[in-house]
Amino acid sequence: MREKIEDTFKKIYENESDAIFRFCLTRVSDRDQALDITQETFMRLWNNMLNEKEILNPRAFLFTITRNLIIDWYRKKKSISLDKIIDESGEKFDLIDSNAINNLELESEGKYALDKISELGETYQTPIYLRFVEDLSPEEIGKILNISANAVSVRINRGLEELRKITGYNKEE
Repeated sequence: MREKIEDTFKKIYENESDAIFRFCLTRVSDRDQALDITQETFMRLWNNMLNEKEILNPRAFLFTITRNLIIDWYRKKKSISLDKIIDESGEKFDLIDSNAINNLELESEGKYALDKISELGETYQTPIYLRFVEDLSPEEIGKILNISANAVSVRINRGLEELRKITGYNKEE
């Protein structure tokens, strides 16, 4: 029985670990933190599998766990005081690890698209990311976000309209 669980876990890990890591990295912009969250996500999957809990859609299950862990991380993260942002010489520090995002081997168009997606509000950002970057179906996204597939489709369509405005692309022209 344990061998079957191990084989299933290995297959899920091989298929989904890169997507989960990318999802984390685009949300936290810190490679080490993204790795920690990815590891914790798969530990929770492993524990659920060992406890023989039924997981109907492993991909949706993983993204749900990951999303919740990211939310928890942001809640725990302490706000940074202005004293830490500016050192004695008055020089400002960059709070976002730009190398983490640049290390993703995306084409320039992909980087541009990810940047523009990150400018969207959370209502549209997550559904669009999951649909077009991770290639999840509206049904899978609905399970992750705990909303209906129809609501997901509406958010995706409205989010695309917002993206068109942000990028200056007007489909009527």
